[in-house]
Amino acid sequence: MDSNTITVGVLCIQGAFIEHIHKLTTLSSTDKHRDLTITIVEVREPGQLSDLDGLIIPGGESTTLSVFLRKNEFEQTLKAWISDKQRPGVVWGTCAGLIILADDVVGQKLGGQVTIGGLNIQCTRNMYGRQNKSFESAIKLHHPPLHAAQPTSAPPPFPLADDECHGIFIRAPGILKVNSPDVKVLASVNDDNIVAVQQDHLIATSFHPELTSDFRWHSYFVDQIKQHRYPQY
Repeated sequence: MDSNTITVGVLCIQGAFIEHIHKLTTLSSTDKHRDLTITIVEVREPGQLSDLDGLIIPGGESTTLSVFLRKNEFEQTLKAWISDKQRPGVVWGTCAGLIILADDVVGQKLGGQVTIGGLNIQCTRNMYGRQNKSFESAIKLHHPPLHAAQPTSAPPPFPLADDECHGIFIRAPGILKVNSPDVKVLASVNDDNIVAVQQDHLIATSFHPELTSDFRWHSYFVDQIKQHRYPQY
């Protein structure tokens, strides 16, 4: 396997998958990742998972996403792919994707959402309100690798400190509890509300980095893929 080539899938069912694809496409032209070839796969079938190094599960309506995942054994295939110890794929869930990756979801709708699990956290749907309560905010970064300045396509809408980034919250889920020391808190908002976590090869954000001009989260995701797939480098 070539450490300068990775294959990243984006689950293209709903949500801002086009924006995620655009971020990944643009990333390889930045100085940091100029020597990296990123092959992007628009994932709509479970059989597409086996060749991936990483997968993004975008936001959207978690119930709609669950209906899709229950078809064609997608849920079972995704669980098996995530838990494959021989070839662990890095998964990043944004917004509804966070709910899918959480071990414990409070306030599920009747019938419940599919939860692939793997992140030892408790979360709740729509913690910050409905669509009309969507907001933008500075996010406090707690993980130094995320502090590094990244290229932006436009300046943020408000001043940011070196350890902050721009966050967009749309019907965002909330992380109520971190239930294991293995879960790393990556970011928070309003002092103590956790909005980004990582456990081994699973990453989740309750906000939408793909809708901002900042590339740092996609850059971090790609770095994690290289570290997990090619630990010798």
